[in-house]
Amino acid sequence: MSAPAPHDAPAAPDSREAGPELSARLTGQRVGGGFTALYILAMIGVWIALLTPASVTLSLRIADLDPGNKASSLALVAGVGAIFAMVSNPLFGHFSDRCTSRFGRRRPFIVIGTVVGGASLFVIGTAPSIPVVLVGWCLTQTAMNAAMAALIAVLPDRVPEGRRGTVSGLMGMTNQVATVGGTFLVTATGTHGLSMFVVPAGIGLVLVAVFAVYLKEVPQRKEAARSMSWLEIPRGLWINPLRHRDFAWAFVSRFLVWTGKALLLTYKTYFLMDHLGYTSYEAASILSWSMLVLAVGVVLGSNVSGWLSDKLQRRKIFIAVASLLFSTGMVVIARSSTVTGFVAGVAVASIGQGIYVGVDFALVVSVLPDSETDAAKGMGLFNIANALPQSIAPAIAPLFLTIGGGENYAALYLSAGGFALLGALAVGFIRAAR
Repeated sequence: MSAPAPHDAPAAPDSREAGPELSARLTGQRVGGGFTALYILAMIGVWIALLTPASVTLSLRIADLDPGNKASSLALVAGVGAIFAMVSNPLFGHFSDRCTSRFGRRRPFIVIGTVVGGASLFVIGTAPSIPVVLVGWCLTQTAMNAAMAALIAVLPDRVPEGRRGTVSGLMGMTNQVATVGGTFLVTATGTHGLSMFVVPAGIGLVLVAVFAVYLKEVPQRKEAARSMSWLEIPRGLWINPLRHRDFAWAFVSRFLVWTGKALLLTYKTYFLMDHLGYTSYEAASILSWSMLVLAVGVVLGSNVSGWLSDKLQRRKIFIAVASLLFSTGMVVIARSSTVTGFVAGVAVASIGQGIYVGVDFALVVSVLPDSETDAAKGMGLFNIANALPQSIAPAIAPLFLTIGGGENYAALYLSAGGFALLGALAVGFIRAAR
């Protein structure tokens, strides 16, 4: 972390005046290629530390500790951890918005969150029982989401409007890059022992530390930060959807599209086994290739759409097209009877998903309420639209699967496409963005 600003350094005259141009003037640091590269690498670092256990190593650790009940134990740990993730993102975003540390508003949460998250992963790697794993995973979700809330807030804080599409496109691919990177890390570290938790955490901490040293922030004056009592915090984490309808429609759009995505990802294995007739071993091999296709589509779609949206200074049309493409991919999967059709559907859906995440952050920043003073809280609340579908999709999927007697995967994926179409319609109600 860089040295604190000297006492005679200029402090932001008022948090209400904060914004990319003012931040650049006060810190002398503008958003260029170097800033963007280190920012994106820091985000990849946090995602690697969090998603490697979420997608691979947490389930392996639980299987080692409780092989007879591994499915139910994983459901318990992951479900409770998801609740902590949803709460901590806006909560620590709220605290970051009001932070008056001499190190700035964002850096303390980015660094401390990553350090505590890494220590919590150490706890999981050495845990003697499932209850200890549960505690460790809840701490990991809390700390890493605190870091991510402050990290995402750097976008509205520091990135000018004319570059937000490009940076948003790069941000959109970080999740997929980290997931694929984490998978390869596990093959290097092995599937047992402490290293499969410590190595991703260490990589995340290094990438975050480099960005934290590079990032310049001016301390927020205490009189400029709005105070709030502990009793007022729950109310402060609420954004009234009737007063801020554009933000509400952006939230609804992301929630609907991500519900369709969750239905795809949650039941992809069972689709290959129950609908196409592959064994679990064969399905695992197919999924490895299909997830690589997904990652490539997301990376390409997000970067091209982000750059192009900056050039055209339009966001909504990209969100609508992305939702339609994702929906088309779901229809292809629903009608497929071969693995070729399945992979083709995933490819189409991945491009749609990439276009969506490439523009989505830039769109929501343009309709974010009180972005000068409450950017981290607002972005944290918006991120609930990512997490909530992961809990809802498994609950509603049986309603579609049981149509016609059971295992109706065509109905499931057609419904996923329907959710994406509704997401495209929701964007049309946003008025404050083009």
